[in-house]
This record gives sequence, C-alpha cells and structure tokens, in this order.
Amino acid sequence: MKNKLRRLCISVLAVVLLSPSLLAQVRVEKSKDKVIIGGTAYYIHIVDTSQTLYSISKAYNVSTELISRENPSALYGLRIGQALKIPVSGEEEGLQEGRDTERYNYHKLQKGESIYSLSRKYDVPEDQITEANPGIDIYDLPVGAELAIPRKQFLEQPQYFKTDEPGIILHRVEEGENYSTLSRKYNVSVRDIRRVNRGILFPRVGEMIRIPSDMKEEEILYEAGPGILSDEKLTYLFDGTPVDYTPVENLDGKIKVTLMLPLMLDENSKRSYIDSSGYDDRGRKKYKLVKRPEEWIYPRSKVFIEFYEGALLAIDELKQKGLDLELQVFDTMRDSSRVARFIEAGRLNDADLIVGPVYADNLEQVARYARKYRIPLVSPLASQNSEVLRINPYLFKVQPSIDVIEDAMAEEISNYYDHNLVLVHSDTAWSADLSGKFKDKIYRRLRLKVPFSDISLREVYFTSRSAYNDTINIIDHALRGDKPNLIILASDDEAVMSEVIVNVHNLLRKYDIKLIGYPRIRWLDNLDPMYFYELGIMLFTPNWVDYQQEDIRNFLEKYRAFFKMEPPVRSYAWQSYDIMYYFLSGLALHGTEFMYRPSMHKPDLLQVDFSFKRTGLMNGFENNRLYLIRYTPDLNIEFINKAN
Repeated sequence: MKNKLRRLCISVLAVVLLSPSLLAQVRVEKSKDKVIIGGTAYYIHIVDTSQTLYSISKAYNVSTELISRENPSALYGLRIGQALKIPVSGEEEGLQEGRDTERYNYHKLQKGESIYSLSRKYDVPEDQITEANPGIDIYDLPVGAELAIPRKQFLEQPQYFKTDEPGIILHRVEEGENYSTLSRKYNVSVRDIRRVNRGILFPRVGEMIRIPSDMKEEEILYEAGPGILSDEKLTYLFDGTPVDYTPVENLDGKIKVTLMLPLMLDENSKRSYIDSSGYDDRGRKKYKLVKRPEEWIYPRSKVFIEFYEGALLAIDELKQKGLDLELQVFDTMRDSSRVARFIEAGRLNDADLIVGPVYADNLEQVARYARKYRIPLVSPLASQNSEVLRINPYLFKVQPSIDVIEDAMAEEISNYYDHNLVLVHSDTAWSADLSGKFKDKIYRRLRLKVPFSDISLREVYFTSRSAYNDTINIIDHALRGDKPNLIILASDDEAVMSEVIVNVHNLLRKYDIKLIGYPRIRWLDNLDPMYFYELGIMLFTPNWVDYQQEDIRNFLEKYRAFFKMEPPVRSYAWQSYDIMYYFLSGLALHGTEFMYRPSMHKPDLLQVDFSFKRTGLMNGFENNRLYLIRYTPDLNIEFINKAN
C-alpha cells in the first residue's frame, strides 16, 4: 500500500514538474458586458492579475490570434485593468469543428465578390487565398461558396532584437519558455540571464527578457530579417553610399521606343483667341481676335514638354555610345478613345519599350496590351497607388507608392524609440483606416527595439483652423517636456502641413522637437526655410539633384545648348533623362533578361538610384529606392541613402 501511494505521489509530482503551466493557470471569469462597435457585438473584458492572452482565449473559447487581431496592443503584453474587445461571434468561430480557425477566416461568397475583392477586404495576397482553396476555379465562383481566407499574421517578429545596449539582445517569451529553455537556446547560464533581469522571477508569455550575448551586431541584424546583408562589389554614390555601377559603353543593336505623353498639341496649335472682356460705348461686349505670343505654350503642356526634352537628351547620349534608337511620340491628350485608336491601329506592335501614358486610365489601357505582347511598360508619373502593378509582370512603376514611403518612415521613426512620438493625421488627406495602418507599421518596428510598455506614442487628429481655433494648444497637450519629441506629420495636405509646422515651430522654445513627414513637405514654398532647419525636418524622397556633381553640370550644359534655358529643380526633364537612360541602356546591355531581373543593371544616373522589386509573384516592379533628407540647425542638409 505504501509503495502504491509513493508511486501515485511521484506521478503527481512528475506531472506538476513537467507542466509548470498548470501552476500558472488562473480562473478567468467571462464578462457579461456587451457593446456594439461598428455594427459588431463585442464582450468587454477587463484584464485581472496574472491573466494571460491564452487563459482569456480559453475562457471565451476563441483563438489568441483573434483577440490579438481585435486588440493589436495585446501583442506586446497585457496590463492589469486593460480593456479587451472580444467578438461575440468569435465564440461560434472557435466552436466550429473541422476548421483551422487559428490560421483561416471562413467567408461565404456574396454576389459581386471575387478573389481580388476578398484579398483587398482581408488584406491577404490573392495567391495565398488560391493556395488555401485547392481545386477552385477563381473565374467561376458560385455565390454562397465558402472559402478559407488565410489570416494575416501578426506575430512576425524574429527571435533576435537589436538594442543599443552592448552585449544585450531582447527576447519575447513564447508559450512554454522559461529561464532554463532560454539558457539552452542562447547558450547562456540561467544565473547570467537572471542577473540582467532582476525583479522577474518567472518570465511570462509576451514579456521581453534581456539576454546577455557576445553575438556581433551583424549576426543579430541577419537574424532580424532578409535583405540586410549584401555581398555586392562596392563603389560610392555622391553621399558616400556604396554601390556598384554598370558601365554603359560601346552599345550596339537597335531599339524602338514609344513615348506617350499628354502634350496637348491641338491646344498649342491655337495661336489666337477671342477676347470678350471689353465693352463698347453702349455697354455691349466687344469681341476681339487676339494673337498669342510666339513663345506661348498651353499651360498644361509645359511639364510634359520638359519630360520630352529630358528624353531627347538621354536618347542623344545613348546614340553617341553606339545604340541605334528609333523614337515615336504619341500625344495622348488624356483621351481614352484616342489611346484606344493607337492600339487598334497597331501603332504599338513593334515597340521594344513603352514609356507612359501618364494618367491612370490611359495607363491601364496600354498595360493590358503590353502584358499580352510582353512589352516592358514604364509608368513614369503615375499616382502613388501600387494597384496598377497587379498582374502586370512587365510594368515598371518609377514613383514609390505610399506604402513604400511609410515603411521607410516607420523604420526611421523606430530609431527614435526613446522620444515622445506624436502622430498628427488629418481627415483631409487620410482616412482613419490609412492612419491606423501607418500607426501599426510604426508599432511593428518599435517592438523590435523596446518593450511595448516603454513606447510613448500620442495621437492628434487635426483638421484645420476652421474646426479648431486653438491649434497650438492641441499639439502642445501631446508634447512632453521630460524627453525629446518627434512629430510624425501624416498628412500631405498643404494647408494642414503648413499650419502644423508653423505652430510646432512656435513651441520650439518650450520643447525639444523634431519633425518627420511625407515627401511633399519639401515643396512647401510658402514657409520660411528656417522652419525646416530649426525643426530638423526629415523626409524621404526618391530623387535628389546635387549640383556639385560633374554629370549634373554636363547635363545642364547640354540642356542649355539644346533648349536655350535651364531646367528648374522640379522639372520632369531630370526624371525623364534617367528613365530613358536606365531602361534603354538596360535593354541594350542585357536584352530581355533585364525585364525579369532589373537589379542586374545599375548605371550612374543623374538624380535617382533605381531599385525595382516585384510587388507580388505575377505583379509588376516598383521602385523602392528612397533618400532620407534631414535639415540641420547649422543650415545644412544631410543625405542618407537607405538600402532597399
């Protein structure tokens, strides 16, 4: 009897020792409070002592991922008293048998919906939806069909986190981990881990633990994500950034390039107009024929004529290097029927490269044609939206999208993790949804640097002076005097940008402030330039003209010789020269392989350094190269070329 009792005690002890989580389980009482938010019913659960995401998910019979999706801050650890939204419908989702609700949403197809619309709705790539539903015909989906939609992954952080503290990396504790498992994982003694984590007796899931390590920074960065280390041969850009240039010399072969621009030639051909502004002695209107000056150009044509001029200079340069080039130019006039006639007449059939059209509706027409005949098509000045690249593998988008810009901004903002961050956004330029996505990107970068509890991010919803007569105090209340502040100006509305910058500048004597914003801040010409320098304004831009460079001086000399004038810094001539030079020399040197691997070509250009990447498996390429510009109080401008 004693032996049986002893064996029973040993068995119970073994279960307890092998399952420390049993000791940590805490009873979670299900909330009876329900609210309706945006048409969806939620329980409101108040986090109590020792409760974890896992224990709460079990109480409500929903997945931890579902709770995290509705409450993004829960990813960084729970706080006592924190209110969590838990969808009432989530209970049913968690109870459905035979479904992997941890990994998928299940959606019944409604009339008018498609794989594309579902990918937009759930923010999941189309190919992932197709892979999750093998055997379906994406072109013939019956209404009512149920599709598995892969859940967007929130827990994407790596195991290693870079910190500014020498010899220390951060680790976020996962289910089942303790000091012993971490000791084995990192080959560090339990005593050393406890020494740098005083006050933490038992690490909890989601908690950040400091790990002493002699790993080199390069090794930590490598673990943090792909694409950080490079084995390219190196030279240097004007700002000191290493890069390997492709020599463009001794070209041969023939290329036919088509340039499609809204030059508005019909409008420019009208060399006179009827002036009806005058009146005769009897008060009747006088109609007078007025001849236009010889130098007059239709206003909407000017910027595109500049683009054409830059293209001509690039073509002339490449011809001198031996390339046989044939250029045909079509005036699209932003007329869809006119573009359709060009296509139907076969005017694009033998093109080796198409640059343009400029406007999105015209571009979509030509993109369908270019995709069918596998002709590389360059979108030179399209909107910052990346949607045009979808299922267009031969399309190259020169202007980085807002997503690329915000990714770069979020990464830079994360370097200011010890600042008070103030996100200012405006309904005149951004919906709350877009502002929320940008904020999420910022949090994702910050969580790799510091624990969530150490992040200070305040949000200011700002419209205009007409709505708020006390603008300066609205921002003042969000600033802190005990630490430096970084204003994140998430609006590209000129009136809002100007007003915020002026008011923030007025607070400089009271606070330590820097400001980062979108590229259009650079062109605010209604502000005193001193605002930029004194606020240390930072912004990203895909191009920069450095007048000290020899190739810039050569370009200006040729431009003056050809066109008897000098292009302004905002002229499209700079961009068109680089576009033509890049794509024509790429095709000449590398042939059709260049269309599929543009990264193989890196010529020395005037004001850009293209870095094209596909936005999806069957999508086109988007330029990801951005320069960080930082204005400094000593009236200088720093240029930092961010590797993409």
